[in-house]
Amino acid sequence: MRAFDHDYVNELVARMGKLRPDAKPAWGAMSAPEMQGHLVMTLRYSMGNGPKLPVAGNWAARWLMAPLILNGILPIPKNVKLPRPDGPRPQADLETLHTVLEEYLSRVQTGDLEPPPHPIFGDIGVDGWAKMHVRHFEHHLKQFGV
Repeated sequence: MRAFDHDYVNELVARMGKLRPDAKPAWGAMSAPEMQGHLVMTLRYSMGNGPKLPVAGNWAARWLMAPLILNGILPIPKNVKLPRPDGPRPQADLETLHTVLEEYLSRVQTGDLEPPPHPIFGDIGVDGWAKMHVRHFEHHLKQFGV
């Protein structure tokens, strides 16, 4: 599995740069700017910014599904509904996403990242969040064919 590092971020930004704002997803209802906003919101959440979501996962999600998904054995399910703040879906551009990605990496490198629990998998720590982000980004890149 890919490491969540500067090389990956540069590759991710290059791939996202090929995405047109009017691109149609292979599944789901998000637009490309909404998907980028969703990724920004997820990154910010994992840095402890924003309202904390309750952990809704049970023992099977934490001890069976989390290792299988985080280690790339199972894909992230399509159209999965996770807890999220109320309101319209956030939108973001590539520049904002890149800035937040770099902020995340900077906080990891300085040891200044104390992530909250994942809303389904519970306490996965910095390494678990790094795996989750790579899996999550790849899931949405596949959704939009980039």
